[in-house]
Amino acid sequence: MLANKSLSADSSMTTSGIRFFVKAIGLLCLISLIVSNTAFAAQRTIIIHSKGTPKFDVVIPENESTSQKFAGLELVKYLQKLTGSTFKLLNGANGNKPSIILRNASRDAREAYNIRESGNSLILEGNSDAAVLYAVYDFLERLGCVWLAPDFDHYKGKAEIIPLKKELSFNYNGKISETPALEYRKLDVAGARNNTVENLRQLIEWMPKVRYNTLRLQMGKAKWEKWSADLTPGMKKRGVSIEVGGHGYQNFLNAGMEGGTLFKRNPEWFGKDSTCNYNPSDRLVFNTEDPEAVDYFLTNVVNYLKSHPEIEIFDLWPPDVGRWADCPDWKKYGTAQDRQIRLTNKLNAAVKRAGLDVKIEIIAYSFALFPSDKEVLDKDVLVEICPIDQSFEYQINDPSAPTNAEYVKAIMAWRKSFPGNISFYSYYRKQAWRSLANIGPHYLQKDMQWIKSVPMSGISCYAEQGDWFSYELNHYTLAKLAWDPGINVDSLSAIFYKNRYGKKWETARNAYQLIEKTVPVYGSIPFSTLKSPEAIKRAQNSIHAEMARLRSASEISTDPEVKANFVRLLLVFEYIRFDLNIQHSRAAAIPKEQIFTEVRKLVDFLEANAGKGVVILTGNNDYARFTKKYGLTNQSLLD
Repeated sequence: MLANKSLSADSSMTTSGIRFFVKAIGLLCLISLIVSNTAFAAQRTIIIHSKGTPKFDVVIPENESTSQKFAGLELVKYLQKLTGSTFKLLNGANGNKPSIILRNASRDAREAYNIRESGNSLILEGNSDAAVLYAVYDFLERLGCVWLAPDFDHYKGKAEIIPLKKELSFNYNGKISETPALEYRKLDVAGARNNTVENLRQLIEWMPKVRYNTLRLQMGKAKWEKWSADLTPGMKKRGVSIEVGGHGYQNFLNAGMEGGTLFKRNPEWFGKDSTCNYNPSDRLVFNTEDPEAVDYFLTNVVNYLKSHPEIEIFDLWPPDVGRWADCPDWKKYGTAQDRQIRLTNKLNAAVKRAGLDVKIEIIAYSFALFPSDKEVLDKDVLVEICPIDQSFEYQINDPSAPTNAEYVKAIMAWRKSFPGNISFYSYYRKQAWRSLANIGPHYLQKDMQWIKSVPMSGISCYAEQGDWFSYELNHYTLAKLAWDPGINVDSLSAIFYKNRYGKKWETARNAYQLIEKTVPVYGSIPFSTLKSPEAIKRAQNSIHAEMARLRSASEISTDPEVKANFVRLLLVFEYIRFDLNIQHSRAAAIPKEQIFTEVRKLVDFLEANAGKGVVILTGNNDYARFTKKYGLTNQSLLD
C-alpha cells in the first residue's frame, strides 16, 4: 500500500510538472515571437535617394560652429558623389520634412556618437563636434564610401572609393552607438623626409574619416612654425589635435643661443661629459638641476607655447637617446627619470600659471624607460612608452623576446604607479625597416587587444607619405583597431583587399598574409634573429611562387587602377625578394664581397622605383646605409 501510494504521488507530481513545462514553453515561444517581430520591425531599409531625387535634406544647428558646418558640407558632398544629385544643407528646423539632422548631444565620452531614427528623420549626434563628424563618416561608410588612404599624389585620385548609386538606401537595424576604446589615436610625421603642406593636408583630410584624432609634428625638422598657419584651420575644424615637440630640449636651451655666446657665458647650464667637463653637445641633457638654466628653459618653452596657442599637446622629450649622466658625479641628482619628472612638473606648473590650455607629454624611453621610485609625476601629464627595440617576431606581451618582456615590465610598472593617461608609441612603421613591408592586421590586433587590457589610453604610429603604400594596410587597420580592438579583422581586411584589388582580391589577400608570416621572421627587421639558410630558402620559395601569382593577376586585370595596385604590390614583393636573398647569403656565410654586390643591386632597384609610394631613400649615400643595415662594415668596399 505504501509503495502504491508513493507511486501515485510521484505520478501526480509528474503530471503537474508536465503542465508547468508546457505553459513555460508556450510563454517562451510568445516572448520569442514578440522579440522577433520587434527586431524584424527595426530591420528595415530607409531610402536616401531614388529615381534621381534626394529623399532627405541635411540639417545643421541654426547657430552652427565652423566644425558643425564642415560636417554638414562633408555629408552633402559625399551624398552627391554617391548619387550624382544635390542634397540641400539647411540651418535649423526643417518642419516635418525627412531630414538627416546633425547635432551635439551629451554623452559620457567626448568622442562617442549615435546614429538613430527619430520620426521620419535620421539623427547623427555626438558629444563633441569631432564626434558629430565621426558620425557623418560612419554613416557614409555604411552607405558605401571607403577611405583606404590619404589622397596622396601617387594614388592619382583613387585613394578613396565612392561608388555611384542611383538608388541609395540605409539598412537600419536600430540605434548605432559608438565609443572609442582608446582616447588618443595618433599619427606621427615628425622628422618625415618628404613632408609638404600639400601632402600634410591630404593626410589631415583623411585622418577623421578613419578616426585618427591626433597628428604629431616636430619642431625644427617638421617645421611646424612654417606650416601652422596653413594647417591649423583644417585640423581644428576636423577635430584633429595638434601635437608638437618631439625630442627637443635643445630647441629651448643650446649653445647657439644668445648669438652663440650662451655656453661661453653659462657653461654650468649644460651637460657634463665623461670627463666631468661641461660640454655644449646637444646629445647631453642640459643641467636640469641648475635653477637659472631651468628658468631660462621654462621661459623659452612657455613663450613658444604662447606664440602657438593652437598646440594642444606639447612633447617635452629629451634629445633622442640623450645622455643624462656621463659624469659619475651627476648620479647624485637621481635617475634620468627622476630628473625628467622634476623638470616636467615644473613646466606643467609654469604652463598653468600662464593660463595656457595645453597638455604636457613625456616619453618613457631609453635611459628613462621605467617610472621613478622617488618622484611623483603630475597625474595630468601624458606618458608615452616607446618600445624602440621591440621584436616583431613575437607579440609585445610574448616573453619569448627578452626586449619585449622588458617593455612589458616597464608598462606594467607605469600602470601600477601612475594614475594618468599612458599611451603606446608603436613601431608598426619604422625608419629602420627602410620601407620594407612588415607585420599585418592579425599582429596589430593581438597587440592592440593587449594594450587595451593593460589598460592604456592611446596608440601612435610613425607615418610617411613616400612609402605609404608599403604600410597602407597597417595604417588603415590600426585606425579601426584603435577604435575597436575586437573588430573582425578578417572582414575589415577584406574591405581593403576588395576595394584595392577588385575581382582578384583573394590573390592580394594571400600575398599580404604571406608578408605577415614571412618578413618579421625571415627578413632584415631589427631584433629578428637570423634564421638558417634552409629556413630562409623555404621562405624565398614561397615569395617566388606568390610573385608569379601576382604577375598573373596583374596581367589579366582590365581595371587600370587595379593593375597599378598589383604593380605596386609586386614592387613590395621584389624588395622582399632582394632582402631574403641577402639574408640567405648572410646565413650561409657567403663571402662579404658577394653580399656587397647583392646590396648594390637592391639599392639600384630601390633608386629606380623611388617616388611610387613604395620606398623612401635619402639620396645621401643610401648604399652605405643599407650595407650598415645588413651588418657590413668594410668601408673600402663602400667607396
